[in-house]
Amino acid sequence: MKLLFDYRILTHKTYTGVENYAKNIFINLKNKLNINIAKPKTSNKYLAHLWTHLVLPFKSGDVLFCLANIAPIFVPKSKKLVVTIHDVAFLIYPESFSSFFRIYYKLIMPVVVKRADKIITVSNYSKNELEKYYPLSKGKIEVIYLGLNEGFKVLDNIKKKNQILYVGSINKRKNFIGVIKAFKLLNQKDFTLLIVGNFSTNFSIDELDKIILEKAKTNPNIAFKSGISDEELVKLYNESKLFVFPSFYEGFGLPVLEAMACGTPVVCSNSSSLPEVGGDAVVYCDPHSIENIKEKIEMVLSDEVLQQKMIQKGLERAKEFSWEKSADEHVKVFQEVLKS
Repeated sequence: MKLLFDYRILTHKTYTGVENYAKNIFINLKNKLNINIAKPKTSNKYLAHLWTHLVLPFKSGDVLFCLANIAPIFVPKSKKLVVTIHDVAFLIYPESFSSFFRIYYKLIMPVVVKRADKIITVSNYSKNELEKYYPLSKGKIEVIYLGLNEGFKVLDNIKKKNQILYVGSINKRKNFIGVIKAFKLLNQKDFTLLIVGNFSTNFSIDELDKIILEKAKTNPNIAFKSGISDEELVKLYNESKLFVFPSFYEGFGLPVLEAMACGTPVVCSNSSSLPEVGGDAVVYCDPHSIENIKEKIEMVLSDEVLQQKMIQKGLERAKEFSWEKSADEHVKVFQEVLKS
C-alpha cells in the first residue's frame, strides 16, 4: 500500500491543534507505511486550496489521506479517500471564522463527506456532531483520539510560579475573553495570567472582544506569547500552578492533555469533548459563567491537597494517550478501506 499524504496543512507558518495533529501523525506513520508526500509549491493559502482540488488527487498513491477537514471535490475512483474531520465548529461558531473559510467549508464539507471512504474524527462528541449535521457520514466514522509527544512531561528542578496559563487560538469559541474576565475577578496581586495563542487572521473576534483584549495587553499581570516552540511550551506548563481552558467548543482539546502530562492541575469546560479527555482528573466549570470559572480557579489555587491529587490523576490519565497508539489505529483504517 502506498499512502498519499496531504502535506498542505504542514506548510503553514503558524500551528494550531490541527497542524500539531498532522505533524505527529506523519512522524509516527512514516516508519510504518510507504508514504508519498504531496504539498503545494505556493505559500498563498488560496492557491494552496486550489492545488488541493486540481493537483493533489492525481498524485501517486492507493489511499489519499487528508488531515485537515478538507479534501478534493473529485478523487479518481481507483483511489480510496480517508479524511480527518476534527469538528464542525464552522457551523456552531461561524463568527469565529473568516468569511472565506465559512463559505468554503460549507460548500466543500458535504462533498467531502459523500466521497470519503472513511472519516476519522477525534472524539465521540465530534462523531455525534458529524452524524447530526451530515447524515451521510453515518457508518463511515472512526473515532481515534489524539496523542502526546514524549516531550510533554514533568521536568526536573522546575518550581511552580503563581502563574495561571491559557493555551489556544485567539478565537471566540475558545472563550479566551472568559479567561481574561475571570482573572480580573481574582486577586491579581497574587497571580499572573499568561495567554499563549495563535493570532491567525483565519479567526475573527467582535469589536467588544477586541477592546477587552487590547485593555488586557496593558495589564501588568497579564502577558501574551505566540510562536513558541514545544520545548518552551512544556516549560510554561511545568511552571504554571494552574492551566485554565474554559472553551465553549472543542473537537478534542489537546492542551488539556498536554497540561496534565506536565503535572499541572486543569480547570476546563464541562462541555463538548473535554470530559472525554479530562475524565476525573480535572475540575470542570461552566464556560458560560464567568463567576463559575473564577470560583473553580480559586477552589483549586486555594487547596494544595486538591492540587496534588489532580496532578497525580492527570499524570495517570495522560498515559492513556499516545501518538504511537493513534498512528496504529490510523493504519488499521487505511488497511480496511483498501479491502472494501
